[in-house]
Amino acid sequence: MNFLILLPVIISSLILGAHFFRAADYGLVLLCTTAPFMLLIRRAWVPRAMQILLLLGAAVWISTLTTIAKMRLMIGESWLRMAIILGAVALFTAGSALMFENKRLHQWYRQIALPIIPSLSAFFLTIVILSIVQIVVHPPMLLFERFIPGAGWFEIFLLALYAGWVTEKMLDIKESPRWRLRIWALFSVVFFGQLFIGLLGIDKFLMTGKLHFPIPALIAAGPIFRGDGFFMPILFAATVILVGPAWCSHLCYIGAWDNIASHGRNKPKKMPVWRQPVRIAIMIVVIAVAIVLRLAGVSVTFASILAVAFGLIGVGLMLVWSRKTGVMTHCTAYCPIGPMANWLGKLSPFRIKINDATCTDCGICHTACRYDALNMVDIKNRRPNIACTLCGDCLASCRDNSLEYHFLGLKGISARTLFLVLVISLHAAFLGVARI
Repeated sequence: MNFLILLPVIISSLILGAHFFRAADYGLVLLCTTAPFMLLIRRAWVPRAMQILLLLGAAVWISTLTTIAKMRLMIGESWLRMAIILGAVALFTAGSALMFENKRLHQWYRQIALPIIPSLSAFFLTIVILSIVQIVVHPPMLLFERFIPGAGWFEIFLLALYAGWVTEKMLDIKESPRWRLRIWALFSVVFFGQLFIGLLGIDKFLMTGKLHFPIPALIAAGPIFRGDGFFMPILFAATVILVGPAWCSHLCYIGAWDNIASHGRNKPKKMPVWRQPVRIAIMIVVIAVAIVLRLAGVSVTFASILAVAFGLIGVGLMLVWSRKTGVMTHCTAYCPIGPMANWLGKLSPFRIKINDATCTDCGICHTACRYDALNMVDIKNRRPNIACTLCGDCLASCRDNSLEYHFLGLKGISARTLFLVLVISLHAAFLGVARI
């Protein structure tokens, strides 16, 4: 019965696929022919997403009608019959979106009661971000597009579905630390997996076909030494302003390693008081060395050796000290990008605060924090210290629900939902475009 109700939706998708096939846009053909399979996902946000896609499809038909009509008018040919046919197809496509208003379908998709807006927002925000990349950036950034022209749209669709699904999982406060660890590890695996394949000789898996070292310190030091290539610092700054220091807990390809290493110990130890001054000193030294090397005119080879040595020391810290202390030592005491993220992140309105009325100073949130941002002094001050990366793991640990996100005038749950939509959409987009 549900299949019969959804048949107009399926037909609309296939006809649109045939239109793109005639235009030899095979990536969009793949998208149109596989989009109906999304209807098998029994989530309330899926019909809304499909409705919007169908309305976009109707807009494609109207645009096609307008283009052909103008062409025929210019050469003096009849256009009325064509307009009637394409207009009817546009109406059928738009009308098929109404099938989802059927009560039977409403019940079928809502049997698993979960919020609609967050996943739907992440789905379309991911599409918007990656569509800009697909249209504006040349040569293409999306991997599918590099192998099959037009297939980038299909990759965008898959990543948008992924964003909606992950948002749904992360909304559960108790489960979000586990899912954050999983998706962050996945991002690192995809990132370094592409690097490995690129090193084997398939240069399409590299961003420009040239090898760059995957060391976070080079986000700042690299452009200073070269005098160009400021794309990564700009991307870093824009991301941090948008979601605060969450770059360091969701989007850094190396940080996932440190996170895994720190979980080798159940409870984190208290870090020494000199941790913060040391990381600031390292940041200053890294920038100063990059300037000196540029002024001295040293070779790229020598500078690369220094960069690799710096990166290997960081990996050693993960394997030894992060495992020993239960704190992400590389991220909190060594990486020069960390202080930049923390300071620049203050421009973002997102914060995590502790409710003074309900907090009992039990200190259990300290055991969940791997960034050394919730020591007893911080708990008594009712806010994490500057090392906080908005990872949100502490929220799951609190029995009294005393920790919550803040964003301007929004309530705690709304602020957290907004943060998750933004950071997961960025995570999905980075999954599609981040490579060396």
